[in-house]
Amino acid sequence: MSSKQQKEFCSECDANAAWYCVQDDAYFCDEHNIIAHSLKSQKLHKVISIYDNDVIIKDEHIKLMNCKNHHMPLCLYCLSCQEVCCVACLSVDIHKEHSDQVKSVVDVADEDRKILTEHLEKIQKLKTTYADEQNELLQALRNIDFDEADNDQAIDREFDRIIACTEARRKVLKKQLQKKSKICRDSIYLKQEDLENLNAKLNRYSDEGQHVLTLNDFNALSQSKVIIKKMKMLEMKNIEFCQQRELSNSVLFHISSQMLLDMINIMGSVGVPPAPLFIEQKCKSHLTRLDIEWELVDYDPPVFAYVLELGQSDNNFIEVYRGLKTKYHLHDMQPNTLYLLRLHASNGGEIKNTSILEMKTLNIDLNNWTLSMSSIYPTAKAENTHASLLDNQFTTGAATDIGAAWIKASFPYPVPINSVTIAPLHKDPHLWGETNGDSGSLQYSHDNGTWTTVGTIEYVPMHHQKIIVGGITAQYWRLSHDGYLGTSSFIFH
Repeated sequence: MSSKQQKEFCSECDANAAWYCVQDDAYFCDEHNIIAHSLKSQKLHKVISIYDNDVIIKDEHIKLMNCKNHHMPLCLYCLSCQEVCCVACLSVDIHKEHSDQVKSVVDVADEDRKILTEHLEKIQKLKTTYADEQNELLQALRNIDFDEADNDQAIDREFDRIIACTEARRKVLKKQLQKKSKICRDSIYLKQEDLENLNAKLNRYSDEGQHVLTLNDFNALSQSKVIIKKMKMLEMKNIEFCQQRELSNSVLFHISSQMLLDMINIMGSVGVPPAPLFIEQKCKSHLTRLDIEWELVDYDPPVFAYVLELGQSDNNFIEVYRGLKTKYHLHDMQPNTLYLLRLHASNGGEIKNTSILEMKTLNIDLNNWTLSMSSIYPTAKAENTHASLLDNQFTTGAATDIGAAWIKASFPYPVPINSVTIAPLHKDPHLWGETNGDSGSLQYSHDNGTWTTVGTIEYVPMHHQKIIVGGITAQYWRLSHDGYLGTSSFIFH
């Protein structure tokens, strides 16, 4: 209270007041202030010095209401009843027994203000948090709008690229179809040419043979042998021609449209390398080996690897090669077995375009060969047939005339041979010597031109001779001798 304000007097005497009690709403001098607040309950009253210039003592908001029963200020608060009361209520009335649960209204109000202040601080923090959250939600909405517009443009760009890729793929597939069709046609053209050549030779040799039949014995003898030799060679050519793989009269071409749709559905793109194409003319079958070759795939980005898989059913493939070479040799295969080959170019993705090729290894039939001889010796009356060399009879077989003689077995393809069984031919001893061919040679060739000796003929009458050759794979085998040559057996193992 400022010094310029009017002086207040003690409510108990006329002395100048020095204190103001908020709960009693009264002024006291020093003496009466002590007396008025001697009770325990009154010691909690809020007493303010009237000389405190920072405090406005008589504020309408501070001034307390009076008790309706006792007409005294409601300066106390009963914690038990949770209501305000005056000093008289505490001394003689209903709150008499609650004296230990009574606090000053000011103290209770201060405590509530403190609690309220804490709640207000929490509310302010929550308001700040909610404001930040609201700003984040608004920013999230703006981000969604931005991403929607950006992805909308990305969809258009991606599908424009997909359309471009599918158009490019259409062109590639058409080129591949044209190329595959050309390969099929060329194979047929080549076989047609071979057939025409064979047919021309047939006609020519037929005409020559008919002409020889019209000649006298002397001329016929010299020319017939030449014609017969040519006809035998033609028979072998015919066998080779007939054993060629049957050509397809259709073009098998797979258009993986479903795979294309799957790629678009799963990946949103068609960035998968095309399937490598097998070069079927260079894919060769052997008894226990398959030679595989395929075309190089030109693709951007470059192919990581070619993956070749082997199987015998559509659902049972194993990987046998992964690398950048375009050819591979499969060894240790089972003879006379059909295999499926599956090939794809990998660029790291799971989806792939594949090519499928069926190949069958050759059959090991060591009795499937063609007999040919340098000449025949009619005097010996030998059978000179394939069957006579397989019947294990010493009295049937093949016999040649004197000279650079040979008896040859020509297989349709190279075969692995461990041993060869031969035996002397027993005919009329006055017409044929049972050891004719002794000291001759067993030979093999890969090209029917260059021969390698692997054994010597050592005939013992009425005994078979087994010549061990140690696992040589060759297509042509023969017995060779400079004189008369005969054998009653020519059996391969």
